[in-house]
Amino acid sequence: MRSSGRCIIVVIWAYSQVAQAYSTFEPECTNPEEAVNFVGSPPTRGTLDILWSSLFTIFACTYTILHLNVPEQRDSEDAGRWENLQWGMKSLWGKAKWMLITVLAPEATLVYASIRLIYAHKRHPEFKALADVDQVPWTLAHTTLAIMGGFVLRGRSNRVGKDPEREISTAKSEPPATEQWYILDLDTILKLRSEGHITLPRITTSEIDDHSKGDSFAKAIAVVQIVWTIASTITRAIRGLAISQLEISVIAFSVCALTIYACYWTSPKDVSVPITFLQWRGHIPSPIMGIVNGAKLGQARITNDTFFNFSYDNVTEFTALSFGALAFGAPHLLAWSSTFPTPAERIVWRAAALYCSVFGLVFNFVLLAYEHLGYSLERYSRWSAASFITLGIPAVYILLRLFLLVETFRTLLFLPPSAYIATWTANVPMFG
Repeated sequence: MRSSGRCIIVVIWAYSQVAQAYSTFEPECTNPEEAVNFVGSPPTRGTLDILWSSLFTIFACTYTILHLNVPEQRDSEDAGRWENLQWGMKSLWGKAKWMLITVLAPEATLVYASIRLIYAHKRHPEFKALADVDQVPWTLAHTTLAIMGGFVLRGRSNRVGKDPEREISTAKSEPPATEQWYILDLDTILKLRSEGHITLPRITTSEIDDHSKGDSFAKAIAVVQIVWTIASTITRAIRGLAISQLEISVIAFSVCALTIYACYWTSPKDVSVPITFLQWRGHIPSPIMGIVNGAKLGQARITNDTFFNFSYDNVTEFTALSFGALAFGAPHLLAWSSTFPTPAERIVWRAAALYCSVFGLVFNFVLLAYEHLGYSLERYSRWSAASFITLGIPAVYILLRLFLLVETFRTLLFLPPSAYIATWTANVPMFG
């Protein structure tokens, strides 16, 4: 493990500093001359100690904070080995893609989580009122699960049924092969209920929790690791010891992670099979079919990028964008006086941290200004001054974010001596 980590450091160094000689230092700690009851941790820490503990914090948080929508369902489980492999790879890529996005841009996941939370709180009261009328339980978890595509309607749809009163409310997960599944989002449920086609079924919170695969132990490990990282950083700051830019980036990541945890507090996690919201024993009546509009499960689903269709008149999305950029960018300002390989890199880091912190506010201000002047987002696709500014602001943000990412690891090779002095947190259990 130590040799592989050193190879990573050497590769980073080779691309970042070709001209400067690569130097190493191997600390030597003496062993006790005779048997003792307790040996304390060494007063130093190595480059790999900083690297592995930081990376573990990032990946532990990434694994536990993702609350993705219900995935696409298979039309048939009777597939061959190759089809099973393809389906498994497709499912794996769906989560791996969002893990990669979260690692590289945790503020994007924060924006997504906050928008989902705000939208759920906005829609919840109307469903809660209907549930009280129907005398069934309805919590914020129900609303969130509907947003995630976790409720479906089951029944036959090849011909029109004659008895609209034959629906039953169940919570079975495995439908007969002859049935069709249809996703019921919030608008569809509301329309079915408002037009009197259905009453809200009795689905308890326990049933939702049973479908959720939230791992409390994994979350606890991630939170403990975050707390350890924050405590270590605060201790170093109090003692006047150098803090690596990588550790500061982990602090920024931790701020985003804790906020995402709060946004997803009542949200089900890793629901792989949707809950049956309504089921017809026979054929689904044509009025119902007209509302569900043939959204057969397996051919359509609620994608995870639903909330990334930004529009300039959506205050919720822009507020989330501003907060997400600030939450991740502002902690990087803590490295304002840190040691950098060159003075130029220190200046660029400061500029990047400032720009990333205010990016959301600046971008929102520009879009609102153009709205006030009568422009629309559709016109930004044309090559004009408006489109140049509107597209240029996010482009600069992406470039500066990439700089922060690269510089975070590059500066790991140019830390001052005090960065390698360990603190009391070295004696506290942690991972990495």
